Amino acid sequence: MHSNLATDSAPEKPAHHDSWSIADTALHFEITTRALRFYEDKGLVKPHRLAGRRVFNIDDRARLEKILRAKRIGFSLEDIKQFLDITDGDVTDQEELLRRKTSFEAVITRLRNKRKDIEIIAKDMQDLCTIIDNYIENAPQDGKRGVFEFADAYDAKFRAHLDEDFIPV
Repeated sequence: MHSNLATDSAPEKPAHHDSWSIADTALHFEITTRALRFYEDKGLVKPHRLAGRRVFNIDDRARLEKILRAKRIGFSLEDIKQFLDITDGDVTDQEELLRRKTSFEAVITRLRNKRKDIEIIAKDMQDLCTIIDNYIENAPQDGKRGVFEFADAYDAKFRAHLDEDFIPV
């Protein structure tokens, strides 16, 4: 008897080869074929055609990975297009290049600040997980100790990571 285990679990990603269909590409990146067609309509991806079908090569996949990474951190498709227009060589006017460079430098600064914020929040959350573990491990079973000590411990950890500018007076 034939077992159909593949349908019982998560779909397998296609094996590496030189080109992928739209369905294989969508499966690999865990997006829909509709999304890929939309990105193509917006000029973000430009797959080759083979017998009328979209074929994605290694460069297309690398480009799509950049697009999806930028989307995950909050860039709009228009923001992404601004970047890709330059890397594709579609923008050559010096004034426009300098304008976009200035804009990109501002984005770089915001991204670095966001990274710092993420690291601080991740550390705070890790500290909170430790506090929760300690609270659960040491909490009396009669429930008389309440959450106030827990809240005070969290507040102390949180304030330890605040910048001076953000500490309420």
